[in-house]
Parts: sequence; C-alpha cells; structure tokens
Amino acid sequence: MSDKMLDETQLQTLYQYAMVLSQHRDDAYDLLQSAVESYLIKVKRGAQVIECPVAYVRTLIRNRYIDHYRYRQRWQSESFEELALYDISPVDLEQVVIDSDELQGIWTQLSVEDRDILYHWAVLGYSTDEACALLDMPRGTFLSRIHRLRKRCQAMSNSLSRSQE
Repeated sequence: MSDKMLDETQLQTLYQYAMVLSQHRDDAYDLLQSAVESYLIKVKRGAQVIECPVAYVRTLIRNRYIDHYRYRQRWQSESFEELALYDISPVDLEQVVIDSDELQGIWTQLSVEDRDILYHWAVLGYSTDEACALLDMPRGTFLSRIHRLRKRCQAMSNSLSRSQE
C-alpha cells in the first residue's frame, strides 16, 4: 500500500490543479482533501487497482469541482460554431511572453473549461492528443477552443497593455 501513497510533490501538483479550477485557496484545499480521502478509501478497500494515483485523484478533483459548480447553477455554456473556419497554425501559447499582472488579468476572465485546457496543455505540457484523452474531449473541439483562446488572450493582452499606457 505504501507505493500507492502520494508524496509531497504529487500533492503539491494536485493542489495546483485544484487551485487552477477553483481560483480560491480554501476551495482548492477542500477539493484536494475530498479527492485524496476518496482515493485512500478506495485503496484501503482494495476493490480496484489504481494504476496512476495522480491521474485518478486529478479526475476526482475535476469531477468534484464540476459537480459543485453545477450545483450552484453557474455552469457556463459556450456556443460552438461547427461551420466556422479555424486557424490551427503551430504557434504555441508558451511562446507568448506576458508579465504576471497581464496573466492575472487574463486568467480571471477565462472560463473554467478554458483554464482546464490551458493547464493541461500549456502548464503540464501534454500534447494535444494527450490533453484530449485526459479531458475526454474530441480533438476538433480542443483545437477550436485553443484557437479561440489564443485570439481571446491576444485581444485581452492588447487591451490590458493599452490601458496601462
């Protein structure tokens, strides 16, 4: 059972993920504690073999956050233009250099789904296919959201830099 325990680095990574979703320190701690508690109960029972504990707990955190968010009836829906043309050129968001104030201003304006996509893709460095699998999202939807995110981030960055002048 000791090999199934989470170390401090893994817990910190999971807390970071919970913080990305909730944007509130106490809520992030609650999400992490609840998810780890469920994980430990499942390990103790031994009914199911959990191959990757970090991925399992990350899924628990995300599901708990979505459940809580839906409970509060604040789940935002975005329209998806199926027939729109999308520029999926290989420009990486990681190559865009912005300062921390700009990032804070942009980050708070993004939806939960967009923050989740950016966290998996830009922060954790997963490939498009890996992020799609982890987020249970079709590749086309993921790419179109990245395209829209890039445009929104660029526009927000431009407006923030203009307002600071």
